[in-house]
Amino acid sequence: MKQILFFLIFLSAYFNSQVIKDSILGKLKFVKESVVFLNESGPFTFLKADDEYGHATIMKPENLRKNMVGSWFETDFCRYINNETYYDKNRNIIKETWYYKSGEIVDDYDYTFDNLNRLITEKSKNERSEKTSYYFYDKDSKTAKFGELYYKRKDKPVEKYSNNLESFNPLFVTKFDTITKTDSIFAITNDIWKKVGEGYTETKDSVYHKKLSQIKIYDNQYKVMEEKYFNYKDDYQNKKISQGRHLKYEYDKSGNLTKQSDFINGKLSSYIIFENGKRLKEESFDDNVKTMCIIYIYTKDKKLERRTIYYNNKVSNDIRFEYKDNYISKIFYLDTYNKKEPSVITFKYTFDKQKNWTEVIKNVDGKDLYKWIRKIEYYEK
Repeated sequence: MKQILFFLIFLSAYFNSQVIKDSILGKLKFVKESVVFLNESGPFTFLKADDEYGHATIMKPENLRKNMVGSWFETDFCRYINNETYYDKNRNIIKETWYYKSGEIVDDYDYTFDNLNRLITEKSKNERSEKTSYYFYDKDSKTAKFGELYYKRKDKPVEKYSNNLESFNPLFVTKFDTITKTDSIFAITNDIWKKVGEGYTETKDSVYHKKLSQIKIYDNQYKVMEEKYFNYKDDYQNKKISQGRHLKYEYDKSGNLTKQSDFINGKLSSYIIFENGKRLKEESFDDNVKTMCIIYIYTKDKKLERRTIYYNNKVSNDIRFEYKDNYISKIFYLDTYNKKEPSVITFKYTFDKQKNWTEVIKNVDGKDLYKWIRKIEYYEK
């Protein structure tokens, strides 16, 4: 139960109401960052056999950074981070190396960009394998049209894969009905299902088919009032299209979104209440019975002040934030699975001349437990 709730909490916290965006000011050239565990503390893990990055963690840089920020500023525990990252003058990451606590390399990455700031080469390697991807573009397009992948596993020959990347995504065409103010969006695809024994396998047809993917219904001001999504990819008979999500939207007199309702199979699955572009309340339902509710409260300058999550009408997680300048100075964190009273967490910052923090100590209930360290180098002006 704890892990399920944490997953829901983390998604909601990170994607919908992240309270801090840790941007580094200045002409960034290099960052070396790691976390140090103090007073016999350690990283958040699920099983004893887990390494410092945690249980079943997706070991990709973007995910590791999100995990660290989410745990550091929105929980009473801490994930692990340890990397060296180099940037070009356009702030593109051109090289990054991730480490275990022992100093052993997790993965090493290199990236190359062209004069239009487009990624053209991506390399990654670890002790088990090496992978190199090349991307090819049509004229000044920002989206790669072709890709080549060279993959080599230890003690195995190199494998090469070439793809037209556009072929992975179907072509979509839209038909607009001026009377009903409705967009019907169709996917043009040759993906079909073929029956094999008692099951089905996905394959390509010799011809392309037009399959309904989405419907948008507009009001007189051409604001989207409803969206219906259709599961054309799950059409095993290649004949029937079943409706999936059905979204409905409500607006105030100024045209600002105030409510989004989500229906599945004709039943209300969830809804979100908005005010001034911020989420105020979310509720989720299972067979018309409310299972989860999230309440958000903001400061006068629109920073998240409090987020409370109810599960089966009982408080499951509650967090309150205090700020100093543009940084979180204190949080009160309660996970009712473990405690009845909230933990008091304070953050002590050290800054460089560019006004970026280079060290943060996370103190939990009066005890320094974690230290996040960053060494930052900048390009000269």
